[in-house]
Amino acid sequence: MVSTKLVDGRATPASFGWRFYQVEVHQSNMAPLMGLDRLWRRFDRLDTVPHIRSLGTVAVIGDTLVIGVGGSSVTVWSYDVRTKELTRSPVPDWFNASWVTPPAALSPDGRFIAYLSQDRDTTRLTVRSWPQGRIVAQTPPVSLRPLNPPHGGYIVWGNPNELEANFPVSDSGPSIASLQAVVRGERVEVARWAIYPDYSDPDVRRPIAAPEPAPGETKAVEQTEDQWTRADRLIKRLPPAEFPELPTAFKAELEQAGCTIPQSGFDESRNNVIHGSFGAMGQEDWAVLCSRNGTSSIFMHWGGPVQCPSERLPQSDKNFLQGMPEGIVFSRSIAATTSYHVYPDDDSAGVDREVLMDHDGIDDVFQGKGSTVWLCRGGAWIAFAGGD
Repeated sequence: MVSTKLVDGRATPASFGWRFYQVEVHQSNMAPLMGLDRLWRRFDRLDTVPHIRSLGTVAVIGDTLVIGVGGSSVTVWSYDVRTKELTRSPVPDWFNASWVTPPAALSPDGRFIAYLSQDRDTTRLTVRSWPQGRIVAQTPPVSLRPLNPPHGGYIVWGNPNELEANFPVSDSGPSIASLQAVVRGERVEVARWAIYPDYSDPDVRRPIAAPEPAPGETKAVEQTEDQWTRADRLIKRLPPAEFPELPTAFKAELEQAGCTIPQSGFDESRNNVIHGSFGAMGQEDWAVLCSRNGTSSIFMHWGGPVQCPSERLPQSDKNFLQGMPEGIVFSRSIAATTSYHVYPDDDSAGVDREVLMDHDGIDDVFQGKGSTVWLCRGGAWIAFAGGD
C-alpha cells in the first residue's frame, strides 16, 4: 500500500504565513494499524516527491499515483510511485478564483476537492468533483473576515466520506463559519452549516444590556461599526476621470461599468492604473484595478489582437486591509513586470531565481505579504509566483 506524510514545513511571503510541505511517500506491504505507525513505517520504502512543496492536502489514487493541487508551484501535479515520474499542468480556470487561505483540500481518494471560492464580493465553500470540476456542494455566500496574518480556519477531510471546515467571516460581526458534510455516492451533502460569534477575536462586540429607560422615556441604542468595516468604507477610491493617461475608450468603459480605482496606502502617488505589453511584445495594453461595491477586479483594455479574458480575480477590498502603525490601510496593488520568481523547491537545480518572460505580465501584490504574476498566453491567464 501507499501512504503520504507532509514534512519539513516552511513558510514564505507568498503563502501568507501558511507552510509549504515536502511530500513523503511510504510504500509498505503491511496494512497501517491505528496507533502503530512507528511499527509498520519501519518496513516502508521511503520516497519524496521531487521539486514539490504542497500547501494543501495530497491524495493517493490506486496505490500508484500521488496527486496534489496548488502549493509553491501553483499547478496540478501527479507523481507515479513506480516510475518516479512527476508531471504538472495548469490549475483549472475555476480554481483560479479560490482563496489561498485556508488551503484547498483534496479528499483522500482524490474524488473531490473542497475550497473557498470567490464570487464578486462574497465567498462560498465549494466542493467539486476532481478533476471534472462539477459542483457537488456549496454553502450560502459569506464575507471572509481579514486576519493579520490571514491564516485562520481549516478545510479537512477526516476520511474519504467526511468533510469538516471552519473559517473566519464578518457576517454579523467577527464570526466563525462552520461546516460538516458527508459523501453520498457522487454527491456531497451538507449535514451542518452554522455561523457563530468569534469571541476570541479582540474586535468582537459582545452584547451589552442597554439601561432601562425612565418611565415615559425612550432611548436609542447607538450602533457602531467595527474598525475593519470603517477602514473598508474609507479606502480612497478615485474615479477614472482622475487618470487622464487612460485611453478615452477604456475610460468610458470603466465609467459605464461603475468602476472606481482603489488606492494602495503604500504608495503616495496615484496607483493601480498600469500599461504594458500584456498580450504580446509590442502591443500596448492597459490594466486597472476596478472597485465596485467593495470588490476589486483586474480590468483589461487590449490594444491589439492577442487577448485573454478582460476581467479577472474579483476579490473583496476588505481582505486586503492590514494594520500598520499609522492605522489600517488598503494593500492591494498591480504593476507591470517582466519576470516571475522560482523558489528552490520548484527548480530542478534547487536555485532561487527570476525567470524573464517574452512579454509583460501583471504582478498582483498584497503589499508586505506576497504576490502572484499573471501572464497572458494562448488566450488564458497563467499564474506564477511573484517576489517576496
